[in-house]
Amino acid sequence: MKDFDSYKGERPSLNYVENLVGVRDAEFEQKFVTLLKSEFSWDLGKYLYHIKLDEPRAAAEIVHKLKYKISVLGMQKTFIFAEEHKERLHAGDASLDEDFKKILKRINVFLDLLD
Repeated sequence: MKDFDSYKGERPSLNYVENLVGVRDAEFEQKFVTLLKSEFSWDLGKYLYHIKLDEPRAAAEIVHKLKYKISVLGMQKTFIFAEEHKERLHAGDASLDEDFKKILKRINVFLDLLD
């Protein structure tokens, strides 16, 4: 098994978004955050739904979407972890689910604080 513990210390940030724009643009950031929150919330609900129904392959499709949101939040090591989780889910293995849920909670808290 690969060592994925390095992702545990990562925290979400908007540094990527700020660097993308080049200058601090509050209006763009607000629109981006609003869209990110909406999409993340939707994907989070779908992921939890498929996990609850023991549908790992369907959950893998949602992880595929979530990993790009993870990347935008500057969590590169977590992105790698999410990719591994997605691959395992495709194989029917949900053993990384609890760790992934912790990541999702961390991101959800971060997004909630952006209001």
